[in-house]
Amino acid sequence: MVKKIFYFTTSPILVDGKFNSLILCIALFFISSFSYSQDSLSSSKKKSSYINPEHSSENYMNIKYGWFIGADIGPTLFYGDVALYNNLPKRGDYSKSTGRGFSVYGGKKFKLGLSAELQLFKGTLKGEKQSGKLYRRYFNADLMGYSVSAKYNLSQLLFRDKNDRKFFNRITLYLTAGVGQTFFRSRLYKLAVNNQWYLEKANGFSTSGIDSAGISQAGGLVQGKQKPISAIILPVGGKLNFKLNNKTNVILDVNYVTAFTDQIDSWSRSWSHKDRYLYTGVGLMYNFGMDYEEDIPNRDKLFRLKTKSSKSAGISDGYEKSNSSKRTGLFRNRGKNDDKEKDKDLEIKLKLYELQLKLFEMQYLVE
Repeated sequence: MVKKIFYFTTSPILVDGKFNSLILCIALFFISSFSYSQDSLSSSKKKSSYINPEHSSENYMNIKYGWFIGADIGPTLFYGDVALYNNLPKRGDYSKSTGRGFSVYGGKKFKLGLSAELQLFKGTLKGEKQSGKLYRRYFNADLMGYSVSAKYNLSQLLFRDKNDRKFFNRITLYLTAGVGQTFFRSRLYKLAVNNQWYLEKANGFSTSGIDSAGISQAGGLVQGKQKPISAIILPVGGKLNFKLNNKTNVILDVNYVTAFTDQIDSWSRSWSHKDRYLYTGVGLMYNFGMDYEEDIPNRDKLFRLKTKSSKSAGISDGYEKSNSSKRTGLFRNRGKNDDKEKDKDLEIKLKLYELQLKLFEMQYLVE
């Protein structure tokens, strides 16, 4: 009877001991899993260590660094005597008022956010004038020119603290101002009483038959090209750069150009202002001499390639891409700081996996 009592009193104790050790192992397992998930979450929410070098006053005085070239294309708007608008044309007037152009440029960055740029521009202008007191006119002009501009980087003031935001960390805003020269040829037409357009005036062309008959049917003819008319220009505006990688930017170029002439539209009046035009272009810029250490880390890029191994292994995209780069050559080393952070993350994960394995071993030993 005593043995039975001893059996029934000690057996539950042993069962409870195994049960308690099992509970302890399971609890430790979930605690380690929770700490692992918390670590992954905190690392994902961590602010980016990458800072756009153009958000700070970088020193590019070294002759090898800071050079860039680019090109863009876009519409032009004319502001002068022969125009249907003061600020912007109405929706139905864009086809009558919009020309086109493209520019090629290159330059160098210096320190304190300053840059120098040489720009070559070629394009067309056109416009139409319709008034109750005057008969209808329209013009078209071909122009090309060059300008030398100074640029100031506003991003070092506006976006210095935005390095944790992927979008703002890629934006660089410049103010530009310069001086240059333009060469143009233009033709002015009038609408006569027979509802036909006739040549009224021209610049940079040899003509015949032009008279002062006004709205009558008389008009001139263009016989050939002559030396283009030249004028000094003052371009002011801005550039918005969106960084794709350490060497390539998408560019939005806005240039408001004042020409010291009233002849671009071939209609000059003593009381009118000088002719002006607005150019808005979209294009690409390429930076020379930039190190790969200044590139955007893979985890901060908008478009990232995903590999099958990263999905199966459960390892972060940044670490997997850095490993696959050594095998395929598609990616390159993005910087020593990135590699250190990835190594630390991997080391923590391996330690957590090792802890989980030990906990499982303890569970089987207890049993």
